[in-house]
Amino acid sequence: MSYSYLLDLYQVLDERINRIDSEKSPDSTHPNEPEYLQGRRDCLVDFKKYLEENYHHKLPRRIQSVYKP
Repeated sequence: MSYSYLLDLYQVLDERINRIDSEKSPDSTHPNEPEYLQGRRDCLVDFKKYLEENYHHKLPRRIQSVYKP
């Protein structure tokens, strides 16, 4: 896997996590929506953590120093 793909994945995951954080509102139309959004956020955070633990060390050192998980 090219390191640019990994950096792109980090960026996409951060964007989606931030979007979910901004979508949380107390006046949702469905009663299960807060749990759904929390589960979705947890899944994205777990996937990002997995990538950081298993692939971050394979990045070149200069890029590792720029992007610190």
